[in-house]
Formats: sequence, structure tokens, C-alpha cells
Amino acid sequence: MPAPTADSDSTSASGSDSDPSSRRGAALKRAALCAIALLAAAGCASSRPNAGTPSSATQPAMSKESASADTTTTATTTTTTTTTSTTATRAEAAPDPAPAAKPAPAVRPVETFDMVWTTVRDQHFDKTLNGVDWDAVRAEFEPKARAAASQDDLRALLSDMLARLGQSHFGIIPSEEVDISPTVETQRERADASMPAGNDAPAEPDAAPAGSGPGIAGLDIALVEGVPTVTRVTPGLSAARAGVLVGWQVVSIDGREIERALAPLRESLSHEKNPDSPHARQLRMMLAATSSQLVTGSAGERKRVVFRDASGAEQAVTIGFEPAPLGSSGFGNLAPFPVEVESRVVEIPIEGGKPVKIGYIAFNIWMTGATEAIDKGVDLVRGCDGVVIDLRGNPGGIGAMSMGVASHFVSEPVSLGSMIGRDTTLAFNVTPRKVSAAGKRVRPISKPLAILLDVRSASTSEVFAGGLQSVGRARIFGEASAGMALPARAVELPSGDVLMHAIADFTTSTGVRLEGKGVLPDTSVSLTRSGLNKGSDEVFDSAATWIREQALAARAAKPAADATPAPKLKPRERAAMRAAEREAKAAAAVASETP
Repeated sequence: MPAPTADSDSTSASGSDSDPSSRRGAALKRAALCAIALLAAAGCASSRPNAGTPSSATQPAMSKESASADTTTTATTTTTTTTTSTTATRAEAAPDPAPAAKPAPAVRPVETFDMVWTTVRDQHFDKTLNGVDWDAVRAEFEPKARAAASQDDLRALLSDMLARLGQSHFGIIPSEEVDISPTVETQRERADASMPAGNDAPAEPDAAPAGSGPGIAGLDIALVEGVPTVTRVTPGLSAARAGVLVGWQVVSIDGREIERALAPLRESLSHEKNPDSPHARQLRMMLAATSSQLVTGSAGERKRVVFRDASGAEQAVTIGFEPAPLGSSGFGNLAPFPVEVESRVVEIPIEGGKPVKIGYIAFNIWMTGATEAIDKGVDLVRGCDGVVIDLRGNPGGIGAMSMGVASHFVSEPVSLGSMIGRDTTLAFNVTPRKVSAAGKRVRPISKPLAILLDVRSASTSEVFAGGLQSVGRARIFGEASAGMALPARAVELPSGDVLMHAIADFTTSTGVRLEGKGVLPDTSVSLTRSGLNKGSDEVFDSAATWIREQALAARAAKPAADATPAPKLKPRERAAMRAAEREAKAAAAVASETP
């Protein structure tokens, strides 16, 4: 895609035409919003007649009422990380537009304004529009739309109008930032539509074979104490082979200084009067997502990365990207996501007793390409004393998968919550799964369950974690999640831009609303650079300590009789015992009949 030609972001028209960093920052912010919008569309608006549904292994049967609602609750923010990085990198790498470039004139401003205003009025999940007087908003902004001198002016005022709703997942995506794909409802499709929006099945993600599409380098980068820092290095992959260590900070990539790229987002966030506002949350998510996706690339690509090590010295390494062993998954024409799933058993030594075994499962995206590996991971940890599910950095995906994965960890039917649309409600009901990946009969895991979250955990990750927390099945460790759990739709406007708008809300079974708030941890703990430099993951360590305590308490409470099995009886002894029991019952019956 070409680099944007204006400095306005999705919420303001600020920026300097002569400042390249400002242009790159605005492009970065628009790219992140574009990412949110497009996967929102993938979750809801991209549904087409005859589209496939998610794998039956991950999607329990739904009621007739539920089937009419969109099932991909949290595709909304799935691409908040991956697609953001792809688009932002292209925007930053592209040559800066000439300073004297003339702003593009507004394209069909009146029609575009009318469509945005009417769409929100008719399709917002809350018929009161969050208490906003939408007619008064029209009276205020319509004259401005008619007078818009440029496309940037039109985008800015439409964004300001949507901001009056005070909710996330409403925005205008510039046409320069969007490749119209099956995930965006086009003008022609609206004219030809024969079904009401929201009644068709969710689109099945396209699976890209290993060896094509995005690559992996085997490392995770997150904001630690405000600085992009390596938090994971996978043995055997490119980053590990290059000598990258956990705790190193990212300085530059291919000569581009990271702090300069992030500065516009940091500045925008610093101007937020309410740090808990939807826009402030979105900025934090964009900042964290952008940081985590700094070192990404296509399979076969190589990048020169400068890190700052524990001593403060700079280390320049070349990192290559290779196909993900599990391949990649994507929606329509959107950039595919590499699928990564990790599962292992961690043993904690116990003096004078057997070790506490902790099962660890981590995956980076809720896509069907991860389903089989997740199920096998569950089987691997089935006999452990407790399980940790690491959803840090997981931006979401297919909402129905939350029910499928949760079914491994409940012994009776529960509800994770409900997705509430304007006229329909979808219940996220979970039925215990009693069959392993190999088809064997098993019992659902009942041992302690810990879920790890951070500010990058969004969408389906929030539905899963918040739902299990609400029913008391899981304990949450880490940081508050993104608070971006609304499904949304993306639709092409007469101007060529794209409108993103939320069409449903989500609440847990106990009535907790996740949007704008996120899943709050039971135990708040964050990574520190000093801890990472010592090889410690404080968030995992906190969860492991809790599981250890639970396991030891369960062992101490176990009756001695359960620990020592009863001696085996010989067949003749068992027969004599049964005969004695029958005689005792007969005598008791006679005694009860004697007056």
C-alpha cells in the first residue's frame, strides 16, 4: 500500500507536513486502527452466504437463538498486533511524501457523512447510543462535512463525531491504509445483499501452508518498564541462534530508531485527560502492540537489529525469519498470522516429597490452525498438579474457540457470558469435554488453573479469561487486559474510506462488562528488566507459586486411607465378606419387622 499523504490520525487532524516522524507516527496510528477494523470485519461483516464455520472441535453446538448472532466475538482486535506491524512497517519504510503535496479534495462528503451517521444510528448495539443525542450530533457536524475542504478534513470531523460515543471500535480508516478484501463490505455488496446483516455464518479462516506468508524469529517483545524488551527467546530458532537474550532492549531495526517511531503514540497518550477513556486504552494497546511486533517479517526475510544488553552495551545482530511449523491462518485478503503453540511440563522440586508438576500452554492467536496443537497440549498436561495458560500478547481471534478450549477445564456446564447485539443475544455456553485429541475417554481437568494476561491480551483472550474468572474456575495473573471485547463491522464508504463500528457488547455470566475495563487480575504482577536479566518471569513465577501452594495443601488434606490402598482380598475371602453382608442385612430386616 502507498504511504499516507496526510498527517491526520483517526481522532484528530494534528501533525506537521514537514515532519517525517509525525507523518510516520500518524500512519502508524492509522495502521493500528485499520488492523482493528479489518479483523473486526473478519469476525462479523465478512460473513457470506455458504461460508464455512469454525471446526466442530472448537465450536460447541448453539441454540437456534444463538446461531443468529455473530460467533466471532473478538476478531475485533485480532490483528491489533500482527496486521499493525505489517502495515506500520510498510508505512514507515515508504518514502516520505513531498512536503509541498496538495491535500486530496474531499470525496462525496455529504453522502459519506450521511452513511456514517445513519449506520451508527441503525446498527449500534445500544439503541440509546450510549446516551448520546445523535440528532444533535448530526446538526453539529453535517455543516462541517459539507464544508470539508479535503479528504483529511472529512476524516478528522467524522472521527471526532464518532468519538462522541465514548466507545472503542468506532473509527474511520483511510482508503490508503486498506486493501478492500472479503472482510470489508463494499458498496456493490450492499446493493446486492439478500440477507440481513449478522445472520450469516462466520467465515472460516484461510489456512496458509508452512513455507509461505509470515515468518517467525522465535522471540517475543513487550513493553517492560516502558521500553520494548525481549521477553522470550525460543531455543533453536533464528533469534536464539543469533545470540539474542531475554532482557535485551530494542534500539533500532534496519537503521530506524524505535523510540522515534513510538514517540507520536507516546505523545498522544500523554495528552489524554482520562487515562481510562476508550481512546486512551486504544492508544496503550496500539503502543504495546506496535512494540511487540517490531521484529517481524516474512519467511525468508532478514533484518538487522540493534539491542541494548544488560550491561548497557549495544549488540547488533541479523535475524532471519522462517516459516512457522504450524503454518499460518488469516481472514480473506488480510495478512496471515503465523500460528505458534507451546506446551510443556515444569517440575518444582519439593524437599522430602514428589515434585509439583505444572502444565504450561501458550499460544499467540485464537485461530483454527492452532486447535490441534492446543488440544494435544492439554493432553500433555492432563496429569499435572495445575495448569498455566499464557495469553500474554494474544490479541484474540475466533470467539467460538473460547468455548472449545474452556471445555477442557470445566466439570459441569457453565457460561462464559453473552454477546449482546441490538436484537439478538449469543450465549457462550461451555460443555465439559470428555474426549482427548486421540479420541480416548478422559475427565476434564479439575486441578488449579492460572491464566496470564497483559495489556496486549484482547478480544477472545478476554472472553476466555474473564468468563472462567467469573465462574470461579481460573485465577488471573499479570496485568489488566486491553478492554477491547466488542465485535465490530467494517464497511466501505462512498468516499472510499472504511467505517469501523461496533455491533455488540459482551458481559460475563456474572454481568461484568469487559469493554473499556478489561479483565482485572486477581494477582497483579508485571515483568521487570532486572528479573528478565536474571532469567526470571515474575508473572509465571507468581502463578507457579500459587499452584504449588494449592497442590501441597491438597496433598496435606488427603486422608491417609486414600494414600494407602486397601489390601487385596482373595476370591474366597471376598465371597465370605459378601455373604456376611447379606446375612447382616437380612437380620436387620427381620429385626425391623418384629413388634
